[in-house]
Amino acid sequence: MSEYSGIRGTRVKYLASDPTLNTSTEGQVWYNSTSSTLKSLVQIKATSSGANMSTARGVLGGAGTQTAALGFGGYTWTPPAVKNSTEEYSGYSWNNGGNMGTARSYPKGCGTQTAALAFGGDTTNLNNETGATEEYDGSAWTAGGSLNTSRYNIAPAGIQTAAIGAGGYKSPASPQFVTNAESYDGSSWTAITAMPESKAWAAGAGTQTAALISGGSTPPVSATSLLWNGSAWTAGGTMNTARSGIAGAGLSTAAIVYGNSTSNVIEEYDGSVWTTSPATMSNSLFGRNSATNGTISAGLMFSGTNPPSTASAATEEYNSNINAFTAAVWTSGGNMPKPKYNQAGAGTQTAALSSGGYNFTDNDGQPSIEYDGTSWGNSAPLRAGSDNYAAGFGTQTAGVVAGGFDIPVAGGTVANTEEYNGSSWTTANNMNTARFQGGSGGSGILTAGLVSGGRIYETSSNSNAVEEYDGTDWTSGGNLPIALHDGTTFGTQTASVYVGGTDNLSPNVSYSHTLLYDGSSWTSGNNFFRPNFNSDGGGTQTSAVMCGGRTSAPGAGPPPFTTAPVSGGMTAEWDGSNWISTASLSNFRQGASMAKNGTTSAGLVFGGNDGSAPGSFSATEEYTSGTETVTASTLTTS
Repeated sequence: MSEYSGIRGTRVKYLASDPTLNTSTEGQVWYNSTSSTLKSLVQIKATSSGANMSTARGVLGGAGTQTAALGFGGYTWTPPAVKNSTEEYSGYSWNNGGNMGTARSYPKGCGTQTAALAFGGDTTNLNNETGATEEYDGSAWTAGGSLNTSRYNIAPAGIQTAAIGAGGYKSPASPQFVTNAESYDGSSWTAITAMPESKAWAAGAGTQTAALISGGSTPPVSATSLLWNGSAWTAGGTMNTARSGIAGAGLSTAAIVYGNSTSNVIEEYDGSVWTTSPATMSNSLFGRNSATNGTISAGLMFSGTNPPSTASAATEEYNSNINAFTAAVWTSGGNMPKPKYNQAGAGTQTAALSSGGYNFTDNDGQPSIEYDGTSWGNSAPLRAGSDNYAAGFGTQTAGVVAGGFDIPVAGGTVANTEEYNGSSWTTANNMNTARFQGGSGGSGILTAGLVSGGRIYETSSNSNAVEEYDGTDWTSGGNLPIALHDGTTFGTQTASVYVGGTDNLSPNVSYSHTLLYDGSSWTSGNNFFRPNFNSDGGGTQTSAVMCGGRTSAPGAGPPPFTTAPVSGGMTAEWDGSNWISTASLSNFRQGASMAKNGTTSAGLVFGGNDGSAPGSFSATEEYTSGTETVTASTLTTS
């Protein structure tokens, strides 16, 4: 009988424990003598559902990666059927982007979420093809040079400044299926050598000088693929399943294709041979599109059509790696004794402090309460009237509230500071600038705190003042670059973050900026996904979680804020450089507070309001970030 060593040429390793599991271990086989098991580290290939697009549509264009994708244009069968709208995918959710200048179905695209290219399409979805090209900068589309040959369902490859478009369809022209190919240099298209066979509804992948065009209709439906090396076309491998209406991603030597209304098969290409993946799509859809700069190990497919006239909003992610991913999650914690919002938050997930706040039942500020990881208790009233809309920072046994809005007092903006020792509050020195926060809170600890921005009721103005607290006195820090309130703050006195906020002017403007403080001045980081305010966050300048809030500024006066939709289910993590959207809250809420010293693996949010009166919450939710783990597969048991 053959032995493993005779087949593979080497003996199986005999180990007392599993080796370090990483990419260098992939494909290895070993015997674990402690557990008496034969083990191996193998690739996991699987699809999983992503968030639905906001607008169900078919035959749209796509670009980007699995965690930063773009979908644009398309057709809905509901007037106005031909779309110009754009949506951006963060890896967890779709959000609206800038509209295209030319509404169209069947466009194609390539590039990234912040530097995308869209070209071709049909402006009526029937016999009105266009050569219009547009470039996307992450927020808006601008016109580029038009294709020399107007057509739709072109196979794309490359990036915004170095792309190709091959094949496509013209109707009612003859021939309808074309071989035309063109290259784009960032401003204009140039005809290149035509493909040796016509292809429309084909998949594209790769770069401008190393492209792969696969499947499609020639007609008939094709399984062939063609390779472009920058000067000539050659035949590539033949797919296992002939089909059209497909999308692709990756490189010419490591590509993936998916889509078609009659097949849910996914295929991978290694530069010469196509292999059918063991993973399949849950939705067999025609005209499904792709994050074209995705990879063979991290693909994204979205939307599509169920013929003859039903559009889909479905999103699926394809992963092929050695890691198993556990998604981020919110779980319910113990409710607060009373609903309230715009309270000051401090502490951690298992030792949090909620101070002051407002609800619509009592119409007054609320006492401070403590959370032990399970329930709220130990009520202690604030002393100086700074009981609403105050900034908070510190810990459960060494907390601070500063500023606020004292409802019983006419005008009501205060500069009060109070310190908490775990059982009672004492009055401390006032801030230099009286203001209420409404979410523009604090960061740091009792002996090294920071308050940034705020609102001054008496003058109907905002403050850009930043003040630093040393446990006794307040001193001026570096001002915010713009006067705002309702921004999200977290971090420390010398490494703080301020996100979003609103100027509360007429018209009201809310912001998407991320501002970073180094102890003396502010610099700009990467913007948040969209304008946002009245949310809260917890963590450090390099690792934090933020949730809740609103996308547009409210009018004057108390809720209901009928013109300002709440986006308060939002959750995002900050890694010091980028924002990543994660699991949504169970309750949509604005004016909620977080444990400022929490972490991405142990976050806490409590209270808030859904934008109505008396829509305040007493709900508490606990956050755990997603994790990736590597697990060895058991092959057999001895």
